[in-house]
Amino acid sequence: MPLITVNSIELCYEERGNGLVMLWAHGLGQTMKDWDELMSHFEDRYRVIAYDARGHGRSQILETEDDYSQDLMIEDMLALLDALEVDKVIVGGHSMGANVALNFAMRHPERCHAVIPVAIGTGSTEPAKWKEYWGKLARLAGEEGIEAYVDGLRETPSWERALSHPVIGERVTQSESANSPRAIANIIRGIQRKRPSIYELEDKLKALIVPTLVIFSEGDTPVADCSKYLTKCIPAAKLVEIPASSHWTQLEMPDVFHKVIEEFISNLGSSAESVGENIIF
Repeated sequence: MPLITVNSIELCYEERGNGLVMLWAHGLGQTMKDWDELMSHFEDRYRVIAYDARGHGRSQILETEDDYSQDLMIEDMLALLDALEVDKVIVGGHSMGANVALNFAMRHPERCHAVIPVAIGTGSTEPAKWKEYWGKLARLAGEEGIEAYVDGLRETPSWERALSHPVIGERVTQSESANSPRAIANIIRGIQRKRPSIYELEDKLKALIVPTLVIFSEGDTPVADCSKYLTKCIPAAKLVEIPASSHWTQLEMPDVFHKVIEEFISNLGSSAESVGENIIF
């Protein structure tokens, strides 16, 4: 995979296909490999780009907590699009990457055909409890290593269901294990514990004019309420609840996930009669 220097750091990325551009950002402790199935599914119709976020995978690992913030992640995304000469994009992301994608769309709506946040908002509900938990995970990663950190993730049921899943469990675990524990600790402290909750973004969400598809698993309770809240606030938003059990919707039920995205994109050029509807499979 090529490396490209953007926003003063090196990012590893992959792109496939031609046409309308889709850009995908992964979640905390994962890599662009989360999007392999999606890239294979869409590459015959679109130019699909995925990348390792700063501090993850084969992208540059930075040394301090101050090197990681949601604002820096948004700047990385913009700089990557500029470097690849992409003017306008369908931008999507999972978990931490979903927060980056959504905030990118609010900050740069002119660069977005649409935004697709998946499993967004962990920590928005019961923020004090989650900040304490994020602190624990950062300590585990920084002091005891990735294995202890992954064990800590198991305390959240929808993450435990992913890690123990007969099909995707080993894959999620391998992705987590491929990352630097020091980087993960700094990312948690710099991003997860400091980013604003979804509920703090109400005015910006109500002003967002970009068509939005919010996707989550029915078993992913930490993101359910804030996913529903997004669709109440964003004027051109649709909510889709997929009958998956874990936080990794796109890996657990890829066929349904891809179908939902296909239908959403096919309506972008129409009057989008389905905007505002909630869909439960």
